[in-house]
Amino acid sequence: MCKSRLISIFISFLIVSFLSIALVSDISAKTTRVTFGNGMEVIFKENHSSPMITSIVFVRAGAKYENDFNNGITHFLEHLLFDGTKNRSRQEITAGIKNHGGYINAFTRKDLTGYLVLMPKEFIDFGIDVQADQLFNSIFPDEELEKERKVVIEEIQMDNDREANLAEYFFSAKSMAGTAYERPVLGYKNIIASIPKHQIVDYWKRYYAPNNMIALVIGDFETDEMIEKYRSVFGIVPPVSMPSAPDVSYFPPQERTVFKKAGQTKTTYIQIGIDAPHYTDPDYFAFDLLADYLNSDENSPLKKILVGDSGVSLCRSFSAYMETAEEFSRLIIEVQTDDEKKVDPIIAGVEEALENFADYQPDVEILQGIKVSKKADEIFLQEKLHYYGFMVAPKLVATGWEFMESYLGAIDQVNSSMLVRATDRWFAELNYTATVFYPRKETETAETPQTHTVYKKEILANGLTVVVKSNLDSRVFALNVIGKNRSASEPIGKTGITDFVNRTIKKGTTTYPAEELSRKLAAIGAKVTVGDLPWISHDDFYTTRRYAFMKFETIDEFTREGLDLFADMIKNPAFAPGDVESVRGMLMGVLGRQSGSTLDVCRNQFYATLFEGQPYEKSINGSPRGLGMITRDDLVTYHKKFYSPGNMIITIGTNYDAEMMMAMAKDAFGSIPAVEITALPVKLGPHPVGVKTVHQDMDKEQVYIFLGNRLPGIADPDAPAISLAAQVLSGRLKQVLREEQGLAYSVGSGATFDRNFGWFTCTMGTGAANYVQARDGILAEIEKLKTDGPTTEELETAKNSQWGRTLTRRLSRINQAYYMGVNEYLGVGYDYEKRYLPKMRALTVDQVKNAAAKYFDTQNYILSTAGKM
Repeated sequence: MCKSRLISIFISFLIVSFLSIALVSDISAKTTRVTFGNGMEVIFKENHSSPMITSIVFVRAGAKYENDFNNGITHFLEHLLFDGTKNRSRQEITAGIKNHGGYINAFTRKDLTGYLVLMPKEFIDFGIDVQADQLFNSIFPDEELEKERKVVIEEIQMDNDREANLAEYFFSAKSMAGTAYERPVLGYKNIIASIPKHQIVDYWKRYYAPNNMIALVIGDFETDEMIEKYRSVFGIVPPVSMPSAPDVSYFPPQERTVFKKAGQTKTTYIQIGIDAPHYTDPDYFAFDLLADYLNSDENSPLKKILVGDSGVSLCRSFSAYMETAEEFSRLIIEVQTDDEKKVDPIIAGVEEALENFADYQPDVEILQGIKVSKKADEIFLQEKLHYYGFMVAPKLVATGWEFMESYLGAIDQVNSSMLVRATDRWFAELNYTATVFYPRKETETAETPQTHTVYKKEILANGLTVVVKSNLDSRVFALNVIGKNRSASEPIGKTGITDFVNRTIKKGTTTYPAEELSRKLAAIGAKVTVGDLPWISHDDFYTTRRYAFMKFETIDEFTREGLDLFADMIKNPAFAPGDVESVRGMLMGVLGRQSGSTLDVCRNQFYATLFEGQPYEKSINGSPRGLGMITRDDLVTYHKKFYSPGNMIITIGTNYDAEMMMAMAKDAFGSIPAVEITALPVKLGPHPVGVKTVHQDMDKEQVYIFLGNRLPGIADPDAPAISLAAQVLSGRLKQVLREEQGLAYSVGSGATFDRNFGWFTCTMGTGAANYVQARDGILAEIEKLKTDGPTTEELETAKNSQWGRTLTRRLSRINQAYYMGVNEYLGVGYDYEKRYLPKMRALTVDQVKNAAAKYFDTQNYILSTAGKM
């Protein structure tokens, strides 16, 4: 079901990288626009790199279309459209998609709502039929409506526990005061609790019409055939008479205004909104590049002013992006700092960068690098079919298809003098609305076989493992590095040093100082990822105590340059003192935010208890005291050991010949000297006897729960059945505790495997008053699974869900490289999924039941909780 706010947070942070990437260019893809007779506009974009198709329908309905008395109704309605139609029950909607190996989701923004299905191409007919059924035939059962009220209220409470969200709400309320855009997407608990059914149904009938929708269909199809499929499902729905568009009276700031508010946060958030050219204004494209330039790491004027060359930084992080709406555009600049006293100098620094932009204008190389990055990111996104739709949505709905088609060409025409001219015009009288949110003081199935795919694996003379996957289905060059035994390799007292090293690697090499490295990466459109985004809640999917990773992507025409550049980053990081301190400050901020997160606190407690006395008991990010004691020399020494050849696995996805790419990899990495590194052995402690509880009291609206115990390793014959049992249980927990009882927004279970052991977890965030019911509900569902086993239908759903999830997570070439590396680390071989999925498919009801009965112990387990009790 929906993850709307998570998606909103994710998009808010990444908007600089992706919003302007929603560029509909003809890069190895056929794109066709059709308007059906009922007024529904549909864009069809062929992409044959994977056997999947996504259909995303955007409805012009969001907080912008609401009022003060029904605020939140759009997002509430988004939930309700998953609860049953004239033709399908709620279970038949979600289980039907999963049974066909698909994925279904939705999200709500201030100006639109998006509904997505991602399907294997063989089942796209079923996917779009379910999608249309949701949109036009929902029935809103009374019992489901009351349950969804509880779920949405839990989601609001979860959002209110995140400090970055509170800062964003404050900024919206002040900078967009008096407009439809000041209202929060989720609304307010009192409105959700009381809004009557007939108002929801009236709103649905008013806005959910084909002539109020735009659809984007991307994937492995032939356009003419797909147009007729879509027409037969969506083109037959009659249009309706639409209400007049909402009156959005946007008034640009007329002076420099700063609003301040103390709140429950450990970080000071500064957000500045500045009027910018409307998308119909020729200066818009210069401003879009300006936002990217301001957001760039080493070359940004904000970096020069707010950080400087000395490394004595005013801020922990900064970002800039263009907000493009139908009625207006704004340049948004966001800064985070650890000290409220730095606010005034930071705002003055932003003013300096904008008012004197001519002194900081980018040179031709930097500007060209930004343009190349847009082209490269477009190619990266085309591999991630559903993400592409998420990122296209805001601009597509706001500006229309004609604008999207001409966007790249207009961007390519912008030069530095046009940037200066545009800023001279728009910043001649610089006005803005800024908000400061600061801490309150104490006193206040396997993939489709591809016969043209070639794998090659070698262990080089220096001990480095290299695996190459070569085919012609993508233009992306992707390289992933796995550093083995992350937590087990970190010296005593230096927990978190791996993440410290990774994030400093991006800051320059002995060959290329930070600014020059940034230029070179931009010039080839490269994307370097050295960890998850720690400031985005739940964005820690890849982060683990088992290993570290680094990802590198560029496009095929820059393969050789990219390989050499990334090899230089791995082999020769500079660890410049100023950069070391800058990264230390950022990591301190992460620790501060995590200390206020019930999820992070609860998870770390669980691991500390499960792995008591073992390396995995340590948190991944360390502690403020430990990070404060790590020196530059420590980083240099640890880097040489941790990223020595014998401790690395490099996996590559390319359209180069496999033999040629292996030779290139040997040339780039074969000279790294071997260095001995000793990782501490990791094992599980004894199985808990009774219930081992650990709790951290926190002043939050929710309590988070981690419940679980030990499992065997990934190579154990029972591992596939355990994984499937956890999948079935997760579905039941969501069904009973979320869908039926409305106790949680986030709930589930999973099995994680290491080489010689694993662990099982059930996780849930719920209101304090619901804790006992939630805990007992988890245990009850485990017992039912152990006693009765899964139904045949549940088992088939779980199998198809794992199959579809495997395809989805490997859509992009960089993720294919990542999972190849992980499998090599785990000792099961880079092509593990090809052997695992058939075994999983063959499992029986009794095998899954027996695995649950054997390993899911409800009498002896660890129970970690954080929050109110």
